[in-house]
Amino acid sequence: MKNTLFIILSLLTLAGASYIYLNLSGKTAFVSLFACGFLLGIFLMNLIVNVKDEKLKNYKRKLEKEAVSSDENSSKIKVLESKIQVLEKALENALKNS
Repeated sequence: MKNTLFIILSLLTLAGASYIYLNLSGKTAFVSLFACGFLLGIFLMNLIVNVKDEKLKNYKRKLEKEAVSSDENSSKIKVLESKIQVLEKALENALKNS
């Protein structure tokens, strides 16, 4: 939604610049075109920054999910290792009692 809004504002700024250039002359046209170009630059940079921020958020979410899954896997491994140790001790006790 934000990206679409900035694109629309950019197009309106370009349309305004074209209108100003065709209808004004001299210093007024130059200053007006400069202002429109400046606004267009702000809109485009804001659009680029928003896209990069969104990509960064998605990447951070992906890293968090991977960290959680690796923690779960290490926990499962520890549980299995402790079960193996318990079974080994039970086997040793059973062999000693036999």
